[in-house]
Order: sequence, then structure tokens, then C-alpha cells
Amino acid sequence: MTVYEILDIAFGMAGERLDDFPDKRLPLIWLNVTMAEATKAENAIREKQNVPQIALMHMVTSLSDTVDMDQEICRVCLPLGVAAFLHSDRENDYLSAHFRNRFIDSLQTAAGMREESISDCYGGEL
Repeated sequence: MTVYEILDIAFGMAGERLDDFPDKRLPLIWLNVTMAEATKAENAIREKQNVPQIALMHMVTSLSDTVDMDQEICRVCLPLGVAAFLHSDRENDYLSAHFRNRFIDSLQTAAGMREESISDCYGGEL
């Protein structure tokens, strides 16, 4: 997907339009941070597909750049992460935290991770 497509979805989630945002550098920064945070989930997906893993995603610098990550991460996870930053920029802490939590949950879902309780195999008392 292109950077523009991802950011357009993110801004739509926040009820805004990317084209109306005055400084396009800021959403690019948000997306680069979000992509870096999504790298672990991307590598989990790549491992399952027997595709070479990445150390860190390349930085995007323009709206026409392409993001070479899993489609679910591009269509769902990254827009949620950017929407969290946008709401933080708008000083809406509640929605920022809401979208941040959805971003983290979506990364776990995309990568096929889930939290489970583990049993103490060693026994004994603490």
C-alpha cells in the first residue's frame, strides 16, 4: 500500500481528511514510528511464511512511497497507530489511548499472538 492510502484510512478513522492537514511531514513521522513498532509483528508473519525477516522497516519520506508490510498490518494496524498519534495531537487523551490499545491488539491479532496464562512448572512457594 502507499503511504497516502494508509494515512488516508487513519485520518478517516479520526473523522478528518489527510488532504486538509496542513503539515504532511508530521503524519509521515507518525507512520514511521508506527511502522517501527509494527516490525516485530511483521517479522512474526514473515517467519510463518518462511520469508526473510527485516531488522527495521525503511523510513518513508513521501506520500507516494510504498510500505512493504503485510496487508493486514497496512490496512488495519498502521492506520490505528497513526490515528492514536493524531488524537494525541488534538489533545484527546481518551481517543488517543483507545486507538493505541486497538493498535496493539491488532498487531497481536495480525501476528497470530495471544496472551495466555501459564502454569508454574517448578512448584514451590515464593
